[in-house]
Amino acid sequence: MYLTNKHSQSGVTLVELMIALVLGLIIAAGLSQIFVSSQKTYRITEEQSRLQESARFGFEFITRGFREAGYSGCRAIERLNIQVIANAPTPSYNANNIVSGNEATSSTLWSPALNSDIAADVIAGTDTLIIQKAGSCGGTLVGNLTSSNANIQIPASNSCNISAGDVVMLSDCEDGHIFRATNASNGSTTQTIAHGASQNSGTHFCLNQAGIGTGSCGTANAKLYGSDAELLTFSSLSYYIGTGAGGRNALFVYDGTASNKTELVEGVEDMQITYGVDADENDIVDNYQTADAVDTAGNWDKVISAEISVLLTTQKDNLTTAEQSFIYNGTTVNAADKRLHHVYTTVISIRNRVQ
Repeated sequence: MYLTNKHSQSGVTLVELMIALVLGLIIAAGLSQIFVSSQKTYRITEEQSRLQESARFGFEFITRGFREAGYSGCRAIERLNIQVIANAPTPSYNANNIVSGNEATSSTLWSPALNSDIAADVIAGTDTLIIQKAGSCGGTLVGNLTSSNANIQIPASNSCNISAGDVVMLSDCEDGHIFRATNASNGSTTQTIAHGASQNSGTHFCLNQAGIGTGSCGTANAKLYGSDAELLTFSSLSYYIGTGAGGRNALFVYDGTASNKTELVEGVEDMQITYGVDADENDIVDNYQTADAVDTAGNWDKVISAEISVLLTTQKDNLTTAEQSFIYNGTTVNAADKRLHHVYTTVISIRNRVQ
């Protein structure tokens, strides 16, 4: 008969159990800290990526337009005879206004004065940028070339997307006319664009539209466009900072030819712009000036570049342990929240003015 010795059995003492629990809690606390830290790092990295993407997206819009400012077909706008017959809102189009802007001289004033269409929307203290340009869209003239008031005919397979009311530009290497399409009808091979008196001050294309009205051009004043002419889209774009749909500052664009305002990028708190002036016309910037200084000196026709600086903030708050302090537009700014703030700057040149 065999007997079991109870004293040979072994187990975990209370002290050992307490030690194991303490070690487990320490490990769990460490893992929790790592998880929280990783989550915070992920949130910050994600928001930084969004800031960079927003800056890239906004600059892409502005850069494309600014580089194309003053485009008018096959010749520099300074060498073209541009006539405007389109009814308002359509500003004049010449070397002095292909690029312009408004400098915020105080919290309530801008110089030059803001366009009345956006004056109530622009955030105090922020600058604006105005760009005017034409754009190629495959609109080479193919018919109705013998009369100064004939409807415009271009290939049906174009990318102009012209509708009634759109502002367009007809141009060759000598002259150009800006008018509103009153009708755009598509045929199997051609598209016909009318330019009636309902949306234009004149119906004839004249070398000099002054005093013509809806009548004929008169002796030696008619412009007959040939097959070397091209129908171009036309844009007058104002970029500014307004209040976005989410209630925070955002980058907007206003199309002055169609009176459309579009929010482009959210979280753009501020925009400051200076313009590169080439006073001696050697394609080298002599100095950078604010819009009010350029306007006072009458130097818009000498602007060949712009330095654009934007301040972006994240949509999410409580990303930092303390409010950020940073320098923007030469001034130290102390943030009133715990969002991420970042300044992005780019310099853009006008291709049609830099050889």
